[in-house]
Amino acid sequence: MASQSRHRATAAACFLVLLALCVVPAHGGRVLPAASKGAASKAQAAANETAGDEFLAPHNKARAAVKVAPLRWSTDLATAAATTTSQQQLQKNCAFADMAASPYGANQGWASYRARPAEVVASWVDQGRYYTHANNSCVAGKQCGTYTQVVWRRTAQLGCAQASCASGATLTLCLYDPHGNVQGQSPY
Repeated sequence: MASQSRHRATAAACFLVLLALCVVPAHGGRVLPAASKGAASKAQAAANETAGDEFLAPHNKARAAVKVAPLRWSTDLATAAATTTSQQQLQKNCAFADMAASPYGANQGWASYRARPAEVVASWVDQGRYYTHANNSCVAGKQCGTYTQVVWRRTAQLGCAQASCASGATLTLCLYDPHGNVQGQSPY
C-alpha cells in the first residue's frame, strides 16, 4: 500500500515537472485539418461529448473564478487535437507536439499514468498561483502560461484529446480558439 502511494506521488511529481518544463507557446505545432463531421460514428460522437464535458467543466470553473465568459466545446478543435495526439503517439512516442505553426492556442500535458481530463486541467489551473494580475506576470522562476491560456478572456472555443502511450502514460492536448497568451495583454 505504501509502495502504491509512493508510486502515485512519484508519478504526480513527474507530471508536474514535465508540465512546468513544457509550457506551449500561445501560437503553438502543426495541427492537421479537422476531419469532416460526418466521418465520426455515433459512438465516437458520444465519447467526444463525454470527454468534452470532462475538459470543459474544469476550464469553465477556472474562468468563472475570474469572471470570464465560459468556453464552448468545438468538435473541430477536438478532432484536430485527436489527430495531433494520435500522430505523436504513433510517430514520436507521445512527445509533445511542436505547436509553433498552429493558428490555435494550446496546452499540453504528459503523465506517466492514465490521467483523467479534470486532473490535467487542474494542473494547468494550479499555475494560477504563480500569476500576478496586477503586473500581468509570473512569479520569477515559475511558469503560468498554461493557466493564462485557460482563462484568456477572448478565447471562446475549446477542443481536447488524449492519447494512451507506452507503459500506461497519457498525452493530453487542448486547443483554444482564438488563441491566448498575446504578448503584452492581460488574460482578463
